[in-house]
Amino acid sequence: MVFFAVIALVMIIWVFSLINPLKKIKNYIDDIKLGKESELNIDREDEIGVVSSALVSMKESLDQQEKIKEEMIHNMSHDLKTPIALIQTYSQSVKDDIYPYGDKDSSMDIIIENANRLEHKVKSFLYLNRLDYLQGENIELETFDMKQLIDKIVSQMDALNDLKLLTELDDVSFIGDEEHWRVAIENIIANASRYAKTEIKIILKDKYLEIYNDGESLEEESIPYLFDPYVKGVKGQFGLGLSIVAKIADMFGYDIMAKNQNIGVSFIFTKK
Repeated sequence: MVFFAVIALVMIIWVFSLINPLKKIKNYIDDIKLGKESELNIDREDEIGVVSSALVSMKESLDQQEKIKEEMIHNMSHDLKTPIALIQTYSQSVKDDIYPYGDKDSSMDIIIENANRLEHKVKSFLYLNRLDYLQGENIELETFDMKQLIDKIVSQMDALNDLKLLTELDDVSFIGDEEHWRVAIENIIANASRYAKTEIKIILKDKYLEIYNDGESLEEESIPYLFDPYVKGVKGQFGLGLSIVAKIADMFGYDIMAKNQNIGVSFIFTKK
């Protein structure tokens, strides 16, 4: 009788040691679902402790993503206000036969320019959201001829002013969707063209793609944040281009990094 009583007592203590942390975990999950602030402190090294640590880590990741999303929406709203306000103001002025830039054609050119800016910003934002959606899907990855794609891009790049566009390309394939990779490479080249002094060079090897420009070096402290949304360089524009590039690379299993060279800067893709 004493033996069974001791066993029963041990079992009761063991069950309560499980019930209490499980109730804490359930309450923590409920708070997360309701968007409430909550803490989970379970100091255990068993499976329950592993689960609680994973939940806390997940919550921190969700909070970080939510913060980034809120900042993006705030920055997006702020960034759209200027061209919208300008288009509205100038359109009304032209309607009233008042030409802010001296004549009708010059004033209309400014309106068209800002309408194009607005279109580009909205398209970039929607494309970034589309990539977020695709990252949550099970995508069947295929390979394509990267050399052929770069040759196409280079042959169509006729708006680089006086810059030389050089290539050193091996005949290799990359994993992923060709059209998404086209967007990534064109974004890097467009970014490089704003900084380059005389040349842009593309180097392609097995599992390696480098796009170099001979412009000014990057500030070392800015490099870790370069691919975050709305991080702009001195001559940066919308602040989403490099973020789009990083998402495309990650979606297909590649890393991207920016690296200062002795002269100039390289953006380098490597297979994970």
